Formats: sequence, C-alpha cells, structure tokens
Amino acid sequence: MVRCEMLAPFYSACPVCNETGSRPVVAFQELSYGRCTGCGLIYKREQKPGLGEGYEEKYFKHNRAKYLSRWDHRVRKCLRQVLVCLEYAPHAKDLLDVGCSAGYVLEAAQRAGLKATGLDYSQFSVNLCRERGYTAEYGSLTQMPFPDASFDIITLKHTLEHVDQPMDGLREIQRVLRPGGVAFVIVPDAAYYKIIVMPKKGRSFRPDRRGWQHHVYFYEHNLADACARAGMQPVKAGKDILRRRLAKGLRAPYEYARFAFLWAWVQVCRLTHLRREIQVIAQKPKAHAQLPVPHAEAA
Repeated sequence: MVRCEMLAPFYSACPVCNETGSRPVVAFQELSYGRCTGCGLIYKREQKPGLGEGYEEKYFKHNRAKYLSRWDHRVRKCLRQVLVCLEYAPHAKDLLDVGCSAGYVLEAAQRAGLKATGLDYSQFSVNLCRERGYTAEYGSLTQMPFPDASFDIITLKHTLEHVDQPMDGLREIQRVLRPGGVAFVIVPDAAYYKIIVMPKKGRSFRPDRRGWQHHVYFYEHNLADACARAGMQPVKAGKDILRRRLAKGLRAPYEYARFAFLWAWVQVCRLTHLRREIQVIAQKPKAHAQLPVPHAEAA
C-alpha cells in the first residue's frame, strides 16, 4: 500500500502502439516497468515524482558512462557510424546529432566533410560543445528548433529511451529530415540477457542507475516498427553493414573481411542475447506516400 501511494502513473498505455494491456516486468519502491501485450515494448508504468538527478554538469562528469573521457576512441567510433549513414544517404551535406553530449558525433561528421549541428536538452552539454567550437542548440527531441526538411542525416544515439514521448520524437525527426535523408537510431537492447535473467540486479531498471533515465526499452523489431509509424522507411537493422564506398582498390579485402566478421558477430549476439544496444537506419521517402509498417532488414 505504501508503494502505491509513493508512485504516480507514467504511461497508461504503450507509447508506441497505444495498447493498454501490459504484463509486469520488474517493480521497485520507486518505479515499475511492464511489457506491452501488443508490440512487446518494455515501458515504465509508474515512477516516484521527482526521481533522478537531471542531465546537467553532475550527470556528465560523474556518470558511469564517463561521457567526458576517451575522446579519440569515441570520435573514431562515431566516424564509422557516420560513414555507414553515408552509405544510405551519399548525397548528404549536413548532419544533426540529437543528444550531442560532449560533441563526438559533431567532430566525426566534420571529419567526414559534413556540416554538423548538435541539439541537447542539457545546457551544460550545449555550452560544452560551443566552447569546443561546434554549432549546438538547446532544445528537446520532441520540439526541435529547426524548420521542416533541414538535415540530410540525423543521429539519435541513446537518446530515444530518455524521452517521455518517443513517438513524438521520431515524428519530429521525420519532419526535420529532408526527403531521402536518413535517421540513425541507437537504443539499449531489450533482449539483452541481463534484462531477461536479472532485471532487479542489472543497471537497466534500477532507480539509482538507469531506471530514472530510461522510460522505454525497444527490441529490434519494434524499434523498426516505431520508425515506420513515424513515416520513415526502415532500411537496415543491425551493425553488419558493408561500407561499399570504402570497399574499393587495395582496401576492398579489408572491408569484406570486416563485414564478414560483423555479420557473424551479430548473429552470435542475437542468439546469445549479448547485444547491449541495437541500431536501426530509417529513411524519409523521397516522395510523400502512405507507408506500410515493414520489418527492417535483419541481416
């Protein structure tokens, strides 16, 4: 009884498919999660009001993710991801990174020859990026301060799960993308083994770790479905992507070997539930049309 009085409703229905039915996943004194009986999304059902520390200086300096360290490693990783986006949008001239943090994607995009802009709900993050010489704006995913059709590529890395209304955020991405542009979305994997076998002991749901921050957990299929519902065509799910633009000349054997390794690793991780994160690339249609709800390419 005490627990019920402490908690307030968070989502009364699935924020992706609007199904009201759900099954319990895990419950703490401060919050609880359920699994949608429709699309399978794991979402927050209740939470203690005021839970969490927010996303300002303390979050970035003392979070276990160490957002302000390993700069070179993070930029190299982001550059690989930007090059993957260019496989699906070779015409791209500019990129928006939503949840720009310390600016790793912005640096990577500039190295790839793109004009880069960051957006973040944290004023600390925006100020940090500006101090480092990047263009960054303050704002939220669900109300972006940009006109329609402003960017060719939008990256959204570990941001969607933090948003109260994830579908509104994906629709904003669709609005701000130019026709033919792509969205690159990364979120935690709801099929990760710790979420399945140890929901109370892992960091994913605990209110003192990620529970106060993460409102939804997607599987690969319902992340692709959410992108389609927002008006974008999922074109690739998974990290096993051949970078054809680089698979030329003397570099070709390396690229094909890299792709073969990635493909094998993705299959192993899917089967063993070792993936901590999933990624989907979705494209805004060049001609406006009613989109079906397809399944993204799985391999």
